[in-house]
Amino acid sequence: MIARRPHRPVSRGVALVSVLLIVAVTTALAYEIANRHAFTVSVSRQVFSSSQAREYALGGEEYARQLLYADWEDEGTRSKDTLLEDWSTMTEAFDVEDGGIEMRIEDLSSRFNLNSVLGAEGAQNAARLKRLFTRLELDPNYVDAWVDWIDADQEVQPYGAEDADYLLREPPHRAANQRAVDISELRLAVPFESRDEYARLGANVTVLPTERLAVNINTVTEAVLASLAPNFPAANAQLLVEQVRNYDDVEGVIASHAPLGESAAVLRVGSEYFEVQVRAHVGDTRSELTSILHRNHESGEITLLSRNFGRRVESQADETTAGTEA
Repeated sequence: MIARRPHRPVSRGVALVSVLLIVAVTTALAYEIANRHAFTVSVSRQVFSSSQAREYALGGEEYARQLLYADWEDEGTRSKDTLLEDWSTMTEAFDVEDGGIEMRIEDLSSRFNLNSVLGAEGAQNAARLKRLFTRLELDPNYVDAWVDWIDADQEVQPYGAEDADYLLREPPHRAANQRAVDISELRLAVPFESRDEYARLGANVTVLPTERLAVNINTVTEAVLASLAPNFPAANAQLLVEQVRNYDDVEGVIASHAPLGESAAVLRVGSEYFEVQVRAHVGDTRSELTSILHRNHESGEITLLSRNFGRRVESQADETTAGTEA
């Protein structure tokens, strides 16, 4: 007789393959679910940290407001603002839950208001701005381009540009023909040759919602001070800035530095506009805030003029390290 081979039902093989397939699919689904869960948790954690860092930054701004109001509230410091006061000398970093806050307050009256080239004193202030450009080793003819950018007419300055010129550029655009609202407008109007040129100027100028030029002699930068009067030597400006400045009135400054008498109308010993820079972090998440505040010199009321979360704020620790390495 011929031996018959044992019969193995086909169904058993199909069942085994089906089980293996189900296990593979289940494993893949479990892996995908775990991945999506981990991603969702990570996104949620990042959103929470970002929100918390943003609130910490806003808290830093609020603290700056309190410092500025306290400075005004003190009758001993109300009439003047110097680099010796608490709002200026504060360099401490604050530790908060899961993070920290760094902040600084800068007096914008220490800089040149770019909008002051408009108005009744516009021509005189444009001349001062040209001296500032020269002092910073920048082309003073750039000032013509800036004046044309913010003045209301279409008359072209000798080295300026108006709509007819801007419309030929790529991409075409028009001049603002109004007061600037942010210092970044300089990049649209002035043909800087490098970032260094823009940075040098940016440290000495500001944009304020007024056409008035008011410079605080107690906080002004060396370059701006040297540009205020045509006969004021740069060496004298350097000496004045390097000393401890705590003037109670403008007359005291002019008594020691007669050439500044020509600019007495733009000199002050107090300030109204301040820039607050805050850098907050929660874990590895960082929020950077730059706010412009106005303090009414009569009531002390603090008004928020602008708030920018997109501007880089340098860490004071990084600056200290960079200065040590240099």
